[in-house]
Parts: sequence; C-alpha cells; structure tokens
Amino acid sequence: MLLAALVVIGVMIHRARETSRNAPSDSVSLRLADARPHVSTLDKSVDASTSPWSGIDDPSSDGWDSEVFSALATQQLNRIGKFLTQANPIDKQELKSLLAATFRCEDLLPLLSECYRDEALIVERMEGETQTSSNDSSPQSIQGLAFHGVDGMLQALSQFKTLLADTDASHSKFKVFRVEQSSEGITTRQYFSLSGHGSRRTIQHNATWSARWQPSEDGKRPRLLSISVEDVEQVSTHGAQRSKLFSDCTESALAGNESYEKQLKLGWNHWLERGQDDHHYFILSTPGLAIGDVDGDGLDDLYLCQEGGLPNRLFRQQMDGTLLDISEEAGVDLLENSRSALLVDLDNDGDQDLVVAVLGGIVIAKGNGLGEFSIHDVLPTADDVMSLSAADFDQDGRLDVYVCAYAPSSFLEQSMNVLIAAEAENFVYHDANNGAQNHLFRNETTAKDGWRFRDVTKEIGLYENNRRWSLAASWEDFDNDGDQDLYVANDYGRNNLYRNDLDASGRRRFADVAATAGVEDSASGMSVSWSDYDQDGWMDIYVSNMYSSAGNRIAYQERFKADAPLDVKQRLQRFARGNTLLQNQRDGTFADTSLEAGVTMGRWAWGSQFVDINNDGRDDLVVANGYITTEDTSDL
Repeated sequence: MLLAALVVIGVMIHRARETSRNAPSDSVSLRLADARPHVSTLDKSVDASTSPWSGIDDPSSDGWDSEVFSALATQQLNRIGKFLTQANPIDKQELKSLLAATFRCEDLLPLLSECYRDEALIVERMEGETQTSSNDSSPQSIQGLAFHGVDGMLQALSQFKTLLADTDASHSKFKVFRVEQSSEGITTRQYFSLSGHGSRRTIQHNATWSARWQPSEDGKRPRLLSISVEDVEQVSTHGAQRSKLFSDCTESALAGNESYEKQLKLGWNHWLERGQDDHHYFILSTPGLAIGDVDGDGLDDLYLCQEGGLPNRLFRQQMDGTLLDISEEAGVDLLENSRSALLVDLDNDGDQDLVVAVLGGIVIAKGNGLGEFSIHDVLPTADDVMSLSAADFDQDGRLDVYVCAYAPSSFLEQSMNVLIAAEAENFVYHDANNGAQNHLFRNETTAKDGWRFRDVTKEIGLYENNRRWSLAASWEDFDNDGDQDLYVANDYGRNNLYRNDLDASGRRRFADVAATAGVEDSASGMSVSWSDYDQDGWMDIYVSNMYSSAGNRIAYQERFKADAPLDVKQRLQRFARGNTLLQNQRDGTFADTSLEAGVTMGRWAWGSQFVDINNDGRDDLVVANGYITTEDTSDL
C-alpha cells in the first residue's frame, strides 16, 4: 500500500543514498558518468526549481547512476510501446534512433503453446527457454533465427501490430526491475505488457524482456544493442464472450439514487478538498464494504462505508438488479470515518446484524430482518481501526469479532507532521512491533442476559506480537483439527499465524506459530485469503503485498546497504517482491510456492480473494491493485 511503498521506494532508497554519497562509484556509474540528467530533464513537466522532490528524489545528484539509467532506458522502451499502439505505421527513421548499429533481437513474439482453454479464454505460454550462446553475446531466437538492425526490429515489431489487428483500443507498459553491469554492457530486465480491446476480442500479452544497451557518449538516451525474451504469457477471449468477460454495471445499478448523483459519483477528490480530517488514511480514502441479505428476500444487499462527514450507505437490491438507497430509514447512515463493515448474524435469530469499524471503536447494530437496524453498543478499540473479521473461535455457537488496528494513537496525534511511520527515527519497517493493538471480542450474547461482547485479547494469548501495524486478518482451520485459526497481515511487522489450541484445563488459547510454520512473510502485508488451491484437503494462504520495480532495482544493487548483514538485505529485497502464495505442507508448516505459481506480480496489490470465476471447481485469484500514476511521470 502507499505507506509501505513509500517506505521501500522513499525511506530505504533515501537512506541508502545518504550513506552512499561518498562511496566509490560502482561499475555502472563509471560507464554512465556523463549520463546524469537532473530530474527536470527526465520529465519536462517537472519544474526542478519548485518541485519539493527535486532535492529529495534526484538520483543523479545522489550518485545512483543505475536509477538515472533506468529512467533513460524506460523512455526508450516507451517509444517502442508507442510504435505498437499507435494507428500509424512504424516510422523507420525514428526506430533507427533507438537502435545501435549492431542491434540484434530474438523473435519478440515467439512460438506459444496453448495451456488452457474454456468457453471464454485461451491462455498460451512460450515453449521451452531462450537460448543464448556463452560464446556469442547476441541472442538467438527460439526458431534459430535472429533479427538484425532496423529492418529486423521492424519485422519483429510488426508481429505485434498483427496481434492487435482486431482491436481498436490498445495500451502498452514497460516496468524496468533490474539494472545490471557486465562485460557485455549494461543490461536491464523489464516486464512488458501489451493489451488490446475490440468488439471481436480482447488480448493481453505479458512478457519479460532482457535488453542490453549502449550508453550514449553525450549523456543522452542509450541505444539498444539486443533484446531477448525470457518468458511470455498471452491471454485472449474467444467464443460468445469475445469482447469482454465483465461489464461495469455501477451506473445502471445505482443511478436512480440521489446519493449516487450527489455523493458517490463526484469522486473522492471532490470530497478531499472539502474535508477537515487531516488523518493519513482520510487522505488515502480507505472505506470498506459488506454484502448480505438484510431483509430476508434472498437477494444480497450492499453496505458501503464512507469517510468522516459523509453518510455511510445501505443499498437494498431490487428484483431487477438495481440498488435502492435505504440508508436513512434503515438507521445506518453513520457519519463517522468508517473503515470496514460486517453483515453477520450475531444473536443467532436468523437475520443479519451489522458491525462497523470507526475510528476508536466498532459499532454493533441489531437487525430486525426487514432491513432496519438499531445500534446496540460501541465497543472501544485502538484509535486507528482498519478491518474486521468474524469467526466462532471458541465453538460456543456464537460469532466473535476480531479487529485489526494500524498506527498507535501517538502517531495519529502528529499525523500532520509525520505522514509515513517509517519517517520516525530508528523505525524498523521490516520488523516493527510498535503499532496499535488488535482486539478480539468474544460474543457472550444470551437470550436471558441480552447482547454482550467482551475483549478477551490478552487472556486467550492474542496479545503476543500484537502491535505490528495490522491491515487485515482471516480465519481458517489450517491444521484440520476442527477449530478456527487466525492469520494477520501486517504492513511493517512480520505477519502472524495464531494457532487455536485447547490448554490442559480445556480452555481456548492461541499461540503465534508464524515463525515455525514459515509464514511470517514480512513484506507489507495488506490482505490475506485462504483456499485449498492444490485440492489436497488442506487450506493454503495468499497474501497481498506490494510489488515495486524501483525497490527491485535499488535493493539488488551491490552498494545498497553494503554494510548490512545478508539476512537484513534479503528482508528489504523481499519488501519489493510482491504477493505470496503459501502451500500447506500438512505438517504444521507452509512452503512458499509464489514464484513457481507465477503469482508474485500483483502490482500495487491492495487486496486479493480466491474465487472460482469460471465455475470449473478450482479457485482463481482476483487481485485488486492500482496507484495514482500518469503517462508523464516516472511510475513508482
């Protein structure tokens, strides 16, 4: 998420630069001594004299020439992307300015083999592996042919133009994640994505390219010496759903409501300029939602949390699929800054009750089964509440509520001056344990005594490692012993796996077994979901983290944290790797199968969920990602 990402890309890099200013230049720096444009020359839209980042994020003045080169290489690669997505034919002379005289490349669209097909999708992947002779620096294509010079590159790129022929809206993206120096020159590794959408089909081409460069002698843009393809995955639609798999129905479902036109449709920037809350997460806008049948008609309804000062919304689903705003009459249009919500049956009367996480507490509201609620209580919690989850941990037949909290109150009090937790001196962002406290409320509701919830966090063992800047938690029986265990995803600290056990006296106790189970995954944890993805009868874990190309470039440079122990350096590198898939080994431990499963690259992953999208009996992964970026700035 934003805070963790800024830690990786901002704090880690900035501190590394500070400690490296007087260090001897590495080999890349020696080759690029004259290629040090100021940030304003990399992006003409940035005014270095007025931009506050000009003195902070200026790798040319900090000696990080690998970052300078990455920006220059990205500019050149983006020109290739423009060739592919523009309607006009590729300009041969402009293409020539990108290439060295001795340029060679592989077949950039190599032979692909179909590995999956259903009624809507076809998935193809590259056959075999790219072969490069140890005695010849020029790459060889899979078919044994190489493309030479401008004409060769033109021929290689023309295949992509053909690929997009049936589409009328296309987009390309390069993300450089390595800059390496060798005797053969400077090499970058980058992800390349190309997509096209049209009435006949949609196609997505994802590849990893290795590019070798010839630095410019005049300090300007480098030229390409060669391109080789490491791997390719290509997905396309076909059949009856040739155009798209999902349709945006937001407006058709909500447009009939005044709250949609006057509140939701205006967007967050509109309200950000009018709000008075200076809290860091108010700026980011992080409200949650819940789905449940509040009126017993068999249709799921939607509860939508909002930022402070804006009323939360409850939308009842109609038979035609539209949503009707009943927030006010339902009594749930709270104005507090709301982060998360649950629609669950807390008193076992057969209808849905409502739990809403607000700053400093959770609101408990009883439902009457007709879409109306009455607030029963507000349970006090840490101030910076983030998310909710529910399970019957003690097997008494009543759902209990677990609350995740993030920053401590002391941090919130100075949020105007400290936006990022890691700005604090001596903050250990890869192993923090100084955040807010999480809470578990046991549901002790009875017909005789009425509703009652009690904070049992300490007495049942959940206070261990309980200050790790938590963002999300999820319950599941990972050890198949019949009770619910708890995984907690933490932003700065290591993640927790609390095993639910019976002690000698028969009472429920939790123990944090994340270290011995191999699931700490200290990597900016943002969400967690469970599924038996390999269908062996044991539940596995998927954790959303942050993928950062900048973090991958910086953290793998030899000069980065040169004096730090290897395990510390590896932990920092792990921060930028991306998402994690943990396979249950059926012995109380898990194996990290993320790389072989191909699920690390979730980009800026805010949340994820296992769901069987195509009803084939196997769970798929949906990853919600995104960050504010534009075409005219360097992408974080």
